[in-house]
Amino acid sequence: MDREVSHYVVTAHPPGGVLHTVKCNFMSSDREKQDVVVGKSRRLEIRQLKIEEEDEEAISSPFPVILSIPINGRITCLVALPLASHPTSLLFMTTDQHQYAVIGYNANLPNYVETFASGNLKDEWNVMGDLADTGPLVAVDPHNRCIVMHLYDGLITIFPILAAVAPTQKNVLGPVFHARLEEKLVLQIAMLHHLDASMTPPHLCLLHQDARGAQHISTHVVDLPKSQLWSMTSMAGNQSMLEMHLEWLKKPRIDGGSSLLIPVPPVAAVAAAPSASTTSTSSTQQASGGVVILGQRQITFCGLNHHKVMPIPPALILSWDALPPDVSGMPRFLLGDEFGNLHMLTLITQHAKVVALQLDTLGSCTLSNTLQYLDQGLVFCGSTLGDSQLVQIHDEPIPVEEDDMDDDAALELGETTYLSVEEEYTHLGPIVDFDLVPMTGSNRTEGAQSQVVTASGSSKSGSLRVVQNGTGMKEYAAVELGGIQNMWSLREKFADTQDAYLVQSYVGETRVLGVTSVGAEDDAMSEDGGMEAEEDVGGTLEEVFLPGLESSASTLFVTNVVGNLFLQITETQLRLVNEGGTVLDTMEPDSQITVATANEGGQVAVALRGGKVLYIEVIEQKFHEKASKKMDREVSCLDINPFLSAEMCNASLLQKRGQKSSLVAVGLWDDFTVRLLSLQTAELSELLLINLSTGEEDEEGENGGEKHRSNRNNMMARSLCLATLDMSSSSNSSAKSKKVLPGADMLFVGLGDGTLVSFTVIQEGSISVQSKKEVSLGTQRINLVPLFSEKGGSCVLATGDRPTVIYLAGTSSGNYNSKLCYSNVNISPADDGDTNDVSRPATRESISVNSATPFFNPLLFDAMGQDHYSLCIADDVNMRLGVIDDIQKLHVSTYRLGMAPRRVVHCPEGRLFAVGCIESGIKQGSAGGNELAMGNCIRFLDDTSFEDVHRIDLDPFEMILSMVSATLRPYKPTLPGNVSGETASIDGMDGEGSKVEHRPVLIIGTAYAMHDEDEPTKGRIIVLSCGLNETDGTEASRSVKTVTELEVRGGVYSMCQFYEGMLLGTVNSKTQVFQLQDDGTGGVNLAKIGVEHHGHILSLFVSSKATKSNGHQESFDGKETAKLAPKKEMLALVGDLMRSISLVQYYSEHETLEEIARDFNANWTTAVTMLTDDIYLGGENWNNLFVLKRNAKAQNEEVRCRLDTVGEFHLGEMCNKFMSGSLVMPSNSGTEASARSGSRRRSSILASPMKRGSVSGKVAGSQGALRTRRPGVAIGSQTLFGTVDGTLGVILGLDGPTAAFFSCMQRSLQTAVTPVGNFNHQQFRAFNAEQRIHPSHGFVDGDLIESFLDLDKSTMQKVVDEMNRDGGWEVDESSLVSNDKNDSDMKDADRVDLMLEDVLAVVEEMTMLH
Repeated sequence: MDREVSHYVVTAHPPGGVLHTVKCNFMSSDREKQDVVVGKSRRLEIRQLKIEEEDEEAISSPFPVILSIPINGRITCLVALPLASHPTSLLFMTTDQHQYAVIGYNANLPNYVETFASGNLKDEWNVMGDLADTGPLVAVDPHNRCIVMHLYDGLITIFPILAAVAPTQKNVLGPVFHARLEEKLVLQIAMLHHLDASMTPPHLCLLHQDARGAQHISTHVVDLPKSQLWSMTSMAGNQSMLEMHLEWLKKPRIDGGSSLLIPVPPVAAVAAAPSASTTSTSSTQQASGGVVILGQRQITFCGLNHHKVMPIPPALILSWDALPPDVSGMPRFLLGDEFGNLHMLTLITQHAKVVALQLDTLGSCTLSNTLQYLDQGLVFCGSTLGDSQLVQIHDEPIPVEEDDMDDDAALELGETTYLSVEEEYTHLGPIVDFDLVPMTGSNRTEGAQSQVVTASGSSKSGSLRVVQNGTGMKEYAAVELGGIQNMWSLREKFADTQDAYLVQSYVGETRVLGVTSVGAEDDAMSEDGGMEAEEDVGGTLEEVFLPGLESSASTLFVTNVVGNLFLQITETQLRLVNEGGTVLDTMEPDSQITVATANEGGQVAVALRGGKVLYIEVIEQKFHEKASKKMDREVSCLDINPFLSAEMCNASLLQKRGQKSSLVAVGLWDDFTVRLLSLQTAELSELLLINLSTGEEDEEGENGGEKHRSNRNNMMARSLCLATLDMSSSSNSSAKSKKVLPGADMLFVGLGDGTLVSFTVIQEGSISVQSKKEVSLGTQRINLVPLFSEKGGSCVLATGDRPTVIYLAGTSSGNYNSKLCYSNVNISPADDGDTNDVSRPATRESISVNSATPFFNPLLFDAMGQDHYSLCIADDVNMRLGVIDDIQKLHVSTYRLGMAPRRVVHCPEGRLFAVGCIESGIKQGSAGGNELAMGNCIRFLDDTSFEDVHRIDLDPFEMILSMVSATLRPYKPTLPGNVSGETASIDGMDGEGSKVEHRPVLIIGTAYAMHDEDEPTKGRIIVLSCGLNETDGTEASRSVKTVTELEVRGGVYSMCQFYEGMLLGTVNSKTQVFQLQDDGTGGVNLAKIGVEHHGHILSLFVSSKATKSNGHQESFDGKETAKLAPKKEMLALVGDLMRSISLVQYYSEHETLEEIARDFNANWTTAVTMLTDDIYLGGENWNNLFVLKRNAKAQNEEVRCRLDTVGEFHLGEMCNKFMSGSLVMPSNSGTEASARSGSRRRSSILASPMKRGSVSGKVAGSQGALRTRRPGVAIGSQTLFGTVDGTLGVILGLDGPTAAFFSCMQRSLQTAVTPVGNFNHQQFRAFNAEQRIHPSHGFVDGDLIESFLDLDKSTMQKVVDEMNRDGGWEVDESSLVSNDKNDSDMKDADRVDLMLEDVLAVVEEMTMLH
């Protein structure tokens, strides 16, 4: 790409960390079924507990997501408002930009969310004071009279809640007022519970800290009529307030580690709860139930004139929630501590007075920062440091699993626990580091699909997460069977739920494999080529003879037919066979059958040589020819699958069988159309002609000669599939409910070049198609196979060199429209049993699939096969049985470490992952018993099984700061007589005309963190070699050896591969170049060369464009080559703690590193990377992104030494790392290849019968169609980033026309779509760093752009109309070089407005790039 003018920022994997949870009736007024609102960074999720479903098969999760709401801002507070004037609860929330809103559910709105109040509390003129260090604190009066917020030090903000509000009235909040506080440092706030709201004003309880560090409890009274806040000392003389019931809870000098307050409801109110005992409770004179203070060493109950204290083991309490009272009516609370333990706190009461506190440890779970009790002992534990969990509390202790054993919980409970984990919810955050690893082979190649391995979590929740694009397939069995042309599954009887036979078609013959049960004596694989599944399954596939089927000819199609019949079609005849093997009828057409298709309803379509299509029906166990039609050319493919009605979409698989179709799809050779023919007429009348090519391509073909003609031959349809897709296929869809969901009638066309074309078929009166989508799935021809699960889900599998599942995604609540999604299938190759051979390629890769068929039998598959899509696939050599995992765009696998990871690097030479970890806790010493182990270590894990292979423990107080895998070039030190300064390799050659050896190594940078040093003064650079050692000639083992190490004066914060086989690193404030040097004894040393660069405060990051593959590109084979080759600048970026980004250049002839340009803004950088040689990307501490551009060709020296800011964007999350790469497998098509080399652009003509003027929808996409202005999509650099919140995102470089289109679309979305809470999108994305606030520019919010697919059709059209009114979506590149006014006027006259289908196609194309 010549000019990368903007960047497209989009989320590939959303943040999963749970910040807030609220239990309320958000969507329904049914008090028995409450919702749980989960706040995750920038979105709200509404979940419902589904444990009481009668039909257990209707749900896949006991706690599914019902609704997802995006928010323009990071959610900082979330509370429920159950108002009497509204049937459902409202939500009050705040964002990190000090905005607030009250929202509620409204099923009549397009986004289902209505905003009742909103505003901004941002202090633009600094008159309110400093922002509170504890963040915004919010509490709601139990009687819903007001909301209290602490946002600024020394200030309380109060939102009065209007008592009598009509349901139609939107504003539910009164005038906001502020009140001053004497307490400066407020740690926590809570509203006290009272019985009588009429005589008791709202009471605010504060946990605050004085200047000496002591913590205290105090109480204030909110005077809503006078808009004031009263303390005990300021109440003198206020007669109106003194007449009311007031309570002044006060306790000085509580536990110094206190952090949370629990308001306790009055005992009388507890006794009245439905789950409480019916024993009578005497009245009490105290106004409230008091408050519980959760400290680090003690728990304190503070009530009216009395308090109770209970010491606890040292632990910081992070979360709490109320539990139902016990049978005696005593209040109980659930507590979660910093070690991941759950405790139950019981307030023991006598005569309505708390007399003691009791704390019981229940067990260990995730590190939860929020707890929400659901029902029947189920608790949702939300976490930001690990996976959130749904935990079951048992009445009796159960044995604890060994993997879940926690040291702290074990001391209390032994080997038992009261907790069991019912479900886990994946969270990648915090992503401390990640590496991009190829899925196939051992080298990172440009055409290989990659996966991201993240170092995630903290403390005991630390783990490695493998994130890969696509869906995995669990392989159950495999056998070497080559030459399979096609496969089909057969059931023994029509109504059976399991398949019994697998029919395979070869050249000139047909074979059948049957499922047989395996007895105790038949555990091994059969001698006759049988195929046994995994252990404990109890079945095997063996070759059988199926009576009635022709085995001496190739089969074109075979299927079950209603009436327990088998239908077989060969090249010469049709055969109808009953279950006993008797041939009931045959039909032999006049000519050879070339293509055949049929469905289980007894409808058959065959194509004869010469282009004749016959339509045949099975009626009363006989073939009856119903219609025929002579086509213009030979037929290439047919399909007669029926579409399903809305009612049948939710039916079981058995109910869907036997449906009949009203049309047949026909594709022709040497023709670029697909025809839909009616089966209801004797002449098979043509209902619709769909052009696969466009007028533009036809014009190019006329001028392009034979080369383009050969490409057009690949555009012919080679496979067709008519299918009704529903939304129950996607794992992230909650469409598993009993609600009848309409499916989408789709026509899929597989082309010979690996392209898949899809259309939505509309059958309203006359038939038509719309929403054309074209996706490249590889280079081989595609066969389309519909898949159905036993629970009613449906999808389509496209075979080829990149097998892909096509499915619909959406939610049952109607929150989102259904979207067509593509997920490539990553298939495990057959296991040869040699588990010790580590030199084998990784077991998770994408392989080619020639043919496939759905196949399920409980003897071969476990319960997973029934819940998911089980199938049989075949390539050139092997046939495999497997089950597709949950269908989703990104698949995440978790590997627990049990300690906090800091760095992760893949070492392809040794097929290892090197993980730098922080270990803390108690471990068993070898001889001295238990010893405290707190230190850093490097663990080496197998990159396939993730088992520990090796471990290196660092010195005490030594911390891992950086880690990189690089290729270094060993040098000989320059000899005194070598005036030219030439170096030589360690192989003994002089380097003149010799190829220099480069060594792949793993390099680790450390620092010694001493308690008395503000900045490290000592560190090490450790060079390791990770490789495979041949031991006995057949088996390889890994070896990790220390090559050398170098002690430096400071911490090695960052390192990267540099040019000419050198290493670039930062040590404290210095940037240095290192290289390997021969020590003269056969070994090497790492040495610092040249002059280092100074001038930074703290150099935290360094990055260059050199990679392991091009780090030695400056090496040469001879002096003549060196003279002719252009000299490449050796550039690198240095990210400083406070001084933003500097560009440095290394001059090899002088061995100096100099700064040539820098950014003069004060950005606190958190990550940097080089997008191109002149464009650089950075992330900074205030959750912003910025792009800098170098002015290398400027005439002025002052301009050349300045990096200009060309892009600023507020991400809302802190980036920890950038890395060049993509999760999406590059295509081998010409358009994709150009994308890698520079840009990718494709313009096309969209088939839209409603706007093309075709008669009754007879022709779609004809060559006479009007040309649209749909822009091509051109991308440049591709960068992945990981954040603290667990977001895995993608940044794509855009050229001018593409950036103009998406910028216009972004403006139109901001205008046409009302955001939730009225949170302005422009304000949210504006660059915001302390007092620097700049409008976002140079970036496009990809999440906003792709939310277009979630809108309803009417809102989509509003956006498109706004784009046409704006007009900024089109940038004519030719106008930049042409000044012909007449040409410009002609273009304006020919201008065609955007249409909805154009915008949909462009946005969906962008979704395929990440």
